[in-house]
This record gives sequence, C-alpha cells and structure tokens, in this order.
Amino acid sequence: MDELAGLLNSALLLSALSFGGSTVLLLIEHLRNRSKTENYFLVGLLVYVIPALLGYVMDGEGWLIVLYVLLSFASFTLAYPPLENFTATGRALLVAHGLFILVGILWGVSFVATIPVSTTTRTIMLTGYPLLVWFAVTGFVQNFEQWEVLCRDVWRRPRSPLPRETLNGTPKVSIHVPVCSEPPEIVIATLDSLSRLRYPNFEVLVIDNNTQTPWLWQPVEDHCRRLGKRFRFFQIDRLPGAKAGALNYALRNASADAEIIAVIDSDDQAEPDFLETLVGHFESPEIGFVQVAQDSRETDRSLYLTMRHWAHKAFWLTTMVSRNERDGGLIAGTFTLIRRKALVAAGGWAEWCLTEDSELSIRLHAVGYSGIYVADTFGRGLIPERFSALKRQYFRWTYGPVQELKQHWRLYLPWPLARPSHLTLAQKIHHANHGLERLNLALRLLLIPLGAALMVSMAIHKEVIYVPRDLSLSALVFVLAGFAYWYLVYRVVVRASFLQMLAALFVSRAISHTTGIASLMGTITRSAPWNRTDKSEGVGSGLRAVWQARSELLLGICCLTFAVGVFLLLPKPGLLLFFVVGAVDQSLTYLSAPALALVADHGLGRGQIQSRRAPAAGMHISA
Repeated sequence: MDELAGLLNSALLLSALSFGGSTVLLLIEHLRNRSKTENYFLVGLLVYVIPALLGYVMDGEGWLIVLYVLLSFASFTLAYPPLENFTATGRALLVAHGLFILVGILWGVSFVATIPVSTTTRTIMLTGYPLLVWFAVTGFVQNFEQWEVLCRDVWRRPRSPLPRETLNGTPKVSIHVPVCSEPPEIVIATLDSLSRLRYPNFEVLVIDNNTQTPWLWQPVEDHCRRLGKRFRFFQIDRLPGAKAGALNYALRNASADAEIIAVIDSDDQAEPDFLETLVGHFESPEIGFVQVAQDSRETDRSLYLTMRHWAHKAFWLTTMVSRNERDGGLIAGTFTLIRRKALVAAGGWAEWCLTEDSELSIRLHAVGYSGIYVADTFGRGLIPERFSALKRQYFRWTYGPVQELKQHWRLYLPWPLARPSHLTLAQKIHHANHGLERLNLALRLLLIPLGAALMVSMAIHKEVIYVPRDLSLSALVFVLAGFAYWYLVYRVVVRASFLQMLAALFVSRAISHTTGIASLMGTITRSAPWNRTDKSEGVGSGLRAVWQARSELLLGICCLTFAVGVFLLLPKPGLLLFFVVGAVDQSLTYLSAPALALVADHGLGRGQIQSRRAPAAGMHISA
C-alpha cells in the first residue's frame, strides 16, 4: 500500500508539472505575441518530457517517468483527430489538464483511505469526496468552453455579420419590445433607435404588461403613435407568464407576413444596421435563430457600473464562441432574431421558466434547427444600478438553467435512453453543461458545512496530518493556473487591463452567494416569481445599502471567526491549514458582497437621467 501511495504521489507531481508547463507555454505564446508552436515533438518535449525530467530529479522513479511520458504522448496523439483545429500547445494543455484530473482523483482516493485519522474524520472526507470528483469532471467541460478561444486557431462555423449586399430579399421582421414598469424616457429612447433602422421591412410591437401606473405607459403609447403605423402598442393589466407571456402575446399579434421575430429589451438602443447585416443568415433554411453579443452603455458613470461591465464581457467572447462552433449556442433574451416558423414549431416561449430565452434554444435545437452566434455588438443596454437589482438578475440567470436541466434532462441522455430529438452529442454536452454549471453551485454549498465539520473533527481529535510535498505543489499549480487563465482571457480575449480583470473577479465573488442560493432553490422547488430588474437610477442610501447583503456579511464574519478559532485549537495544523485558508478565502468571498453593495450605493445619483434618453453613437464593435 505504501508503494502504491508513493507511485501516486510521483504521478501527481508529474501531472501537475505537465499542466503547469503547458500553462507557461500558452502564456508565452499569447503574451509575447510569438507565433504558435506547431511542432508536435517540440511541444511534447516542453510540456511532457522536461517536466518529467524535473520530476525524476525530485522523485527518482525512472520507470514511472518513462511510463508517464509514453502515456502522455499516446494521449496527445489520440487527441489530434477531435482537436485537429487546435494549436499544438492547446492540444497539449487539454491533455495535460485531463491527466491532471484523472491522476488527482486516483491520488485522492489513496490519500483519504490511508491517512491515520479517526473514523469520524475519514467518514466526513469520504462523504465529500464524490462531490469533489464530480466537480473535477464537470469542471473540465466548463474550462473547455472558456479556454477554447485560447487554444484554437481554426474556426469552421460562421460567427460574423453579413455584408448588406449579400441580402437576396427583405423578409418582414416583427420586433417585440416587452416592457414592465420602466421609466418612459428609457423606453422611448429604445423606440427611437429602432425607428432609425435601415432595414426597409419591419414592424415594432411594444407589449407593456402588468404596469399599474398609467403615467409610465401612456407616454410610450403616445410616442408609438407619433412614430407611425409601423409601431404598435399593447397594454395589458394582468398578463401571466412575465416576459415570456408578453412575448407569446406579441407572437400572436405579429403581422401574418412576418417571417422573423426579433426581441429587444426595453432599455437597449440598437444600431441602424442591426437587421440588415443579420437577416441574411436566415436564407439558409436550417437556421432557427441568430444571437449577437451584448454590451452595456454609460459604464463610466460610476465605479460599480464599470466593474459590472467587465464582469459580463468574458462570457460573450469565450463561452458563446465555443458553443457556437458546435451549434450549441444560446438565445440570450435581447438582440435576438428567431425564425417565426421555428418558434412556432418549438412551442413558443416557456412561461414556466425564468430563463425563457436559453430554454427556447434547447427546444429549437431539439426540433432540428441550427443557431448562429455573431460575436459583434449591435447595440447596448443599461446595467442595474443597485446591488439588490443585480442580485435579482443573477438569481434568474441561475435558477432558470436549473429549471431547464430538470425539465429537459432526458434529452441529454445517450441513445437509446434519451428522449428522441435532433440534438447532436456536442449539443447535448453543451446544453447539459449550461444547467450542470448552475446546479453545481448548490452542490458546492454542501462542501461548506462538510468542510466545517471536518475542521472541527480534526481539531477535536488533535489530528496533525502531514501534507505531502506533491500535494502542496499540485495545489499551488492549480491555483496559479486558474489565475493565469483568468488573466489570459481578460488580457488577450477581452482586451481588459489588470485592474479591470480584478474588478470582474471581485464582482463574480460578490454575487456567488446569490447564485448558490438560487441554484439550491432551483433544485428543491419547481418555480419562483419572475422579478424584473430595475435599471432606473436611484438615490444613495448610505450604510443601509449593506442591508442588501446582510446574509453575506453575517456569513463572512462567522466564517472568518470560525477559521481563526479552529486554527488556535491546533497550533501545528498540517493538512488543517489548507482548510483554514479555504475558510478565510470563503469569508472574503462573502464579505465582497457588502463591499460591492457600498460601491454601487456610492455611485447612485451621480449621473443625469437625461444621459439615458440620448442614443449612444458609434456603438458597433467587432469582437
């Protein structure tokens, strides 16, 4: 048993060094603008052989070194056909990452089974370990979606707008603008931007549902009348189904000759070429929808808006690009074009789901239609100004995909267990991952009480567990590599500065408790109220803004106090130190929420509402 443990320690070290080596090579290629290293053997030498020789110097297991190098090169070779459009470094990275996960799982089983601890401690470890394995496996898919833009050099599927001259016709487009209790000046600015579209054949349907105060919707109705018969206004006092209900109502009232449905949120200002450079994609009869990248305006009005802006950028330039390559893209709720025939065939908008947009893309793919993601921006919307509004927004974005997974999981099963559909294997993986990524947020919450129980057990039993050097080094490589890829995405793909990258990371941590609770609620409940996101300007409320993050503040204080207390109980903690550091990090994650709430509150009232009326000029950017 000791010999097996020693071999696994050496294998863990080798896989960590290979993963770290591939990370360094990718950093050099992207940050120094070097040409991609395409020599198969040179990349293998840098990523596998040199780390293996370093491992030999540190451990001296010669035959294991040779076996690992042979296994790595065999995996590298077998990965070539499915990854033929990737760079050599990209292929080496993905193989090294996969081997690191596999070896880490095997090492963890041996470690938990052999360390000298009490039955209580070992039982807690064994309870939580399957969750760690699950996160490692599903995390590989999530990392693939985020890293592919760094590892790939040839893209096959279209993801660009079409030149205007390629249009063979001008099918009628029915643009649907759902509105609920929005400031009229914001909606009017959106309608004005639509009136300037250069496309000749379109209509605009404004559906105001469940707005109880006439002074909000009547100015919009009057403005539609002034814009002409192309603009139609509908006001419904009690319309079920929230945004999906409004869109279904608009679908029923769209002109009979409208072939394409477009959706624009009430705060989005579109560019004049929004339709004329996208409609041409529908000349291919298999195309069911076209989704474009989203962006925000007025982000320089406060530090909070700037931070939120950068936190939202990476998804559109990484994950959506990756999913599009295998026709697994998502509908994202605004700046969306959908073939009307396909929308009807799929059954319309799902009024039961908080993310009716991404849910529709699953059904469109399932009935045989393709989608295209265009990585350009054709307009910009507003960011919620209050932290509480941001939490409501992220709650929906998390709860909804969990609903989708619970509703459609049978579509993702392998044949013959799956419900019949036109979904390809890649589409099944992408759509399943969209739900599993959110579901995992609830499962991660389970690790917090398990980790706390483990720390208490180790402290009570005075268990000072020696930390193997290979574990320490592997953990260091894992943390540094994760930061390196976050940095590469924001520096190379998003084109953000280091401070902008830190701002995005801060926002993602601040909202993590909300997304975890949303995931948990989505797992144990069937539905939740659709709370609109208030994007109108407010007035600062001082320290009362922290009340919006009171749960996170309390949890952060408790977590930090607990970590310090357990550490003092065991002055020589050994392995316990890993968990103490994790608890401190979790407390900082919790405390970032009230900090962000204060930053958001500080920015309230600093801008003028007039700036939200004027259309933004020069908004078109190519990603």
